[in-house]
Amino acid sequence: MLCVIIYLMKLTNLEILTYLSQKPIGKGTEAITYNADKYVLRMPIHIKNNAQFKKNLMNNVYKYKKAQNVHGRKNFGQAIYNFIDESKSQIVLSVCKKVTGFQTNDLVEPPLTKRKITAAQQNAIKKMKIIASMPIKSFERLIEDLNHLTHTDFTIDPSEGNLLLNPESKKFYIIDLRPVKKIRNIGDLILLLLTDIPDIPDNSEYYDLELKIITKLIHAAKSCGLTHPEQLKLKPRALEVIKSPQARNMYKNNYRNIKII
Repeated sequence: MLCVIIYLMKLTNLEILTYLSQKPIGKGTEAITYNADKYVLRMPIHIKNNAQFKKNLMNNVYKYKKAQNVHGRKNFGQAIYNFIDESKSQIVLSVCKKVTGFQTNDLVEPPLTKRKITAAQQNAIKKMKIIASMPIKSFERLIEDLNHLTHTDFTIDPSEGNLLLNPESKKFYIIDLRPVKKIRNIGDLILLLLTDIPDIPDNSEYYDLELKIITKLIHAAKSCGLTHPEQLKLKPRALEVIKSPQARNMYKNNYRNIKII
């Protein structure tokens, strides 16, 4: 049985250990991720990638278990298989679907020099040009994903790097879902779409792109509707991230007009 599962995964334990020895491709509050060719390995932040872990993996101490496909054909970078430490009833490693694309937002941390703010603004504009050029259907799919999650026991982590955009497929991909029941709203999508740049100077190009993105997102929400009233709650944090008065007013004046379906 074990050999069959490994065949389906197309990864052996030795291959997994090789990927785990590489530099992580991401580190969040929930987990550390590693590139694994056609997959991504996700290790919970509290699990140590040390010699004992590797020994346990090679000795088949951890049990393989196919992950429940609660998301159907949607791709949130969700787990395909898990390795479980049955003695502690916890997942120690997940083999996940790979999502390709660029991060729609970045983390801008202090100390904030003028040079750093300028560089962050220039990088954000490059990304925003691509985001703003996506068709309304791309934003509608994002709203549909938000609606889907309200019916599951998973939620978005609306922080840096957790929304990818593939310009070729014209699709946004939410990744790094948390297995917790929590309703997220339009403001959380804004946090994923825009980079929060404190003390950003006035920039008409930046403001114009920001307005285009917020407008498309709101129009997509109006077109699709939302499935839960909590999705309409005004998000003060989102208003902090939105820098232009025009885009802020677009959000504040229209989010209440989105229908509940």
